[in-house]
Amino acid sequence: MAAKKILIISHKAPYPKVDGGAIAISQTIEGLSNRNHKLWVLSMETEKHPSEGVENTDKLNYKGHKVITKIKALDALLNLVSRESYILSRFDQSSFEKELIGLLNSEEFDCIILESLFTSSYLNTIRRLSNAKLIYRSHNIEHLIWKRYSGKSKNILKSCYLKLQAKRLEKAELAFWNKVDAIASISSEDSKIMQSHTQTRILNVPVYADNEKLKMEDSSNTLDFFHLGSMDWLPNKEGIDWLLKNVWPEVTKMAKDAELYIAGRNMPSKLLNISMKGYNNKGSVANADEFMCSHKVMLVPLFSASGMRVKIVEAMALGKCIITTSIGAEGIPYKHLDNLIIANTAEEFIQMILYCINNSKEVDRIADRARETIKDSFSQKVIMGTFERLLED
Repeated sequence: MAAKKILIISHKAPYPKVDGGAIAISQTIEGLSNRNHKLWVLSMETEKHPSEGVENTDKLNYKGHKVITKIKALDALLNLVSRESYILSRFDQSSFEKELIGLLNSEEFDCIILESLFTSSYLNTIRRLSNAKLIYRSHNIEHLIWKRYSGKSKNILKSCYLKLQAKRLEKAELAFWNKVDAIASISSEDSKIMQSHTQTRILNVPVYADNEKLKMEDSSNTLDFFHLGSMDWLPNKEGIDWLLKNVWPEVTKMAKDAELYIAGRNMPSKLLNISMKGYNNKGSVANADEFMCSHKVMLVPLFSASGMRVKIVEAMALGKCIITTSIGAEGIPYKHLDNLIIANTAEEFIQMILYCINNSKEVDRIADRARETIKDSFSQKVIMGTFERLLED
């Protein structure tokens, strides 16, 4: 394929690769750059999450733009008299739009990639100023996350508000799917849902395996358990709260030496200060790969997510045995107790954790199969080749 001029518009800084979203965006940048396309990246950056370590080259022109997107209680309340999604409105930034307009007026692009639904506010501006092919890089089905979460709140007023926001988000998301030229969906499950609502061309483009991770050696010397994830992402926090309330206390009653290690960015003080048998909270760790390699079995209790969990793919590439929910495993070709362990209830999580404790050789076998799955199904060459098919006229 002839090299294309591509603009990537991102709702968050892709570097450093601190969470699944940043990793997915950085993979798009690196994968397309490696295939000789010339890239411009315009990214929102918050004061809390600025970009780091980005070097412009002859193939990459990166521009970060500072915005404030944090939730404000008054704005959330006033949104009730609007018909718009408050979740999306936080990313509709006039200063960022001005920066985008300047870029579109100075450069002509063959293709523009919108990373996540949170960049959808700029679609009309792009259509007005550019004839480029417009590709939506879908990280999740956002309204599905909020629908799943809204039904879990015990606070009636909060539940009603979240359901309203999920409904507004769904309307905006479905409309957006029908306004772009193509969609690169991160999981096959998401692709199926999208295909029932739009005629827009959709290809499944998951994250790819980092070759360096596939070469790393396991350094764990005891059969313990761990979780790694950004705690400013609601499904992660919800899952860990549930695990510590419903699962881990029961595990330590039956396996007194069991140890659980939690790590991640933006760790709430509540989780940092919990005193519980076998519970160790490391907060933010300097090297995520080293943390994962030093522990044995990953626990990923997800109940509100959508899309593909990048951290699960990374852990599988590192040769980790993983216990997760059916939702957590979406987008991954898995077979229960072969390359992944599935548990959807507290009882099943307890049972599978105890299974791992009592079957260390099976844990190693499942971990080996997990790594082989990633090698076979998630190579950069295959996945970016699929992405390039969307760039074609």
